[in-house]
Amino acid sequence: MDADEAVLKQGPTIWNQYARRRRAEGRRADLRDASLSGADLSGTDLAQADLRGAQLSASYLMSADLRGADLDGADLSEAYLIRADLVNSRLVGASLDGADLSGADLTGAHLDPSFTRSQVISDYLTIWPE
Repeated sequence: MDADEAVLKQGPTIWNQYARRRRAEGRRADLRDASLSGADLSGTDLAQADLRGAQLSASYLMSADLRGADLDGADLSEAYLIRADLVNSRLVGASLDGADLSGADLTGAHLDPSFTRSQVISDYLTIWPE
């Protein structure tokens, strides 16, 4: 398990302090291929994080800050991304089947070309990229 993944598993409060300190030092969180399926990451600051290939299926990412995060190839199937901030995130090759994006902001997000809105749960508050 990577050091960043170990800190994240200690919970959002500890992680958010750690992540903000790392960003202030000019370093981004490295959570590539992290195993976080079913984890409660609600309110977690994952802005600019490298989450390529991460296993996040059925995880709770309500109100999580994923601005600018790289989620290429991540498994977000059945994940709860309600009110998540995904502005300018990368989701190419990510699995979003059954993910709940109700109220999520995907402004400027890069979605996989094969993505269709019918794959996910969304509502009138979901903001889609143009």
